Amino acid sequence: MPLDVWATVTLLEYMIDFSVAIRLYNGALLLPRILDALDVQVIADDIRWEVIVVDNNSIDDTVDVVRKYQQMWTRCPLRYVLETRQGASFARRRAIMEASGVHIGFLDDDNIPAPDWVQAAYTFGRTHSRAAAY
Repeated sequence: MPLDVWATVTLLEYMIDFSVAIRLYNGALLLPRILDALDVQVIADDIRWEVIVVDNNSIDDTVDVVRKYQQMWTRCPLRYVLETRQGASFARRRAIMEASGVHIGFLDDDNIPAPDWVQAAYTFGRTHSRAAAY
């Protein structure tokens, strides 16, 4: 098999379909409910997804909560990113830069996703490819 074909197959094998971006500031107390809800998502087996926690320069224990979850998290990649410029737009922009997914769904620290949220958001993005955000 030519190298370029192998590289394409390998890339497709590891491509992320959907990135969940959680933006929060001082969300250490709220984050466990969000991550617990994401851990029990009902999703088709063929959807590859990731979770990115974008810490918007928190001064609480947000990073420690993420690190604790990373040690036991097996559902999908769980990543932590620090955005030092405070403000929702900076955090969302950083999430977009960091996301590996073809589609990105945003959660704020006060959003607890329904058990089918990832699947529904991914399906919406695939069905409405011209939608800018969801």
